[in-house]
Amino acid sequence: MKLPLLSVYDLVHYLKQTLDHDPNLQTLLIQGEISNFTNHRSGHWYFTLKDKKAKISCVMFSSYASRCSILLKEGMKVIVRAEVSMYEPQGSLQLYVTHVQVDGLGDLYLKLEAVKKQMAKEGLFALERKKALPLYPMDIAVISAKSGAAVQDVLTTIARRWPLANVHVYPSLVQGINAADDLIRNLKKADEMEHDVILLVRGGGAIEDLWCFNEERVARCISSMKSVVVTGVGHETDTTLVDYVSDARAPTPTAAAELITPQREEILMQLMHLKSRMKQIMNHRLQEEKAVLESLKQHRYMSDPLSYIRESQMKLAMQAREMGMIEQRLLKHRQQYRNMQIDWHINRNRLQKNKRKKQRFDTACTCATRISKETTDNII
Repeated sequence: MKLPLLSVYDLVHYLKQTLDHDPNLQTLLIQGEISNFTNHRSGHWYFTLKDKKAKISCVMFSSYASRCSILLKEGMKVIVRAEVSMYEPQGSLQLYVTHVQVDGLGDLYLKLEAVKKQMAKEGLFALERKKALPLYPMDIAVISAKSGAAVQDVLTTIARRWPLANVHVYPSLVQGINAADDLIRNLKKADEMEHDVILLVRGGGAIEDLWCFNEERVARCISSMKSVVVTGVGHETDTTLVDYVSDARAPTPTAAAELITPQREEILMQLMHLKSRMKQIMNHRLQEEKAVLESLKQHRYMSDPLSYIRESQMKLAMQAREMGMIEQRLLKHRQQYRNMQIDWHINRNRLQKNKRKKQRFDTACTCATRISKETTDNII
């Protein structure tokens, strides 16, 4: 039997027709968890409906979305009314949703919310714990997938904005069951190397692909690190647990690279401004010193240097004359002092002689009185 030769369109169109005409697939109620929700500017809603074993793309056109009473969020458990069909341009199977009702939050998100509350209670999200970003990082670590757009965008951005920095890439798993352990290992390794800043980045993807960044042990590892850690995980609407404990969070990997690096052109402008300011200060100082020099040039010593020597000689001669006069006065006073010493010795000798004479006179008087008394006694 000869097989028919089909084009891709023929095959996809046939599958679409088969699905569209299958009465069992026309109106279905499907239970699942919302993931990768996008509210497009056209008003259409795009999201993935998943459970633990499978997932399927969904679209809800603006005519139905505008009548929906709830706003879909990541992790929300819902029950949707939809029909199954094929989107021919991409050959993808998807659900065309006409109604959504809430069925509860996903188990993963409930667990995540509990972890967030506990870590917030411990103060791990507090602003005062966050370290300041370095102004001019010269040693940057990047933890990301070994290859991919995210790490290339980061390297390109750093090279463009701040090529002076040394960049060290730590290849790591960024999704899958082993990703959390690998991230922790690389974070600790980078922290030991004492880089100026560590970038933890990953490109966008389904929320389940980013779930390793919601692991509690990864977040606690970051909170205990000494190095500055900046995260840029997923797209702008993606916020993971590591974003809360990091020192700064950027919406994308490229934005994270821009956040930690100064713009080279801005630094050059600042340097030019400082150079100009320094030049002005030096010119001002130079003018002041020139004015002082001109003042010194006008001094009479500059026109007749020997006059300073002559004046000094005159001062020295006058001082020598004064010294001579002082010396003469000193010699005169010294002679006067010697004369006073001689007079003192002479007077002292005279005083001693007078004392001896007085003693002899007193002795003689005493003897005469005694003799006179004895004579009188004898006469009587």
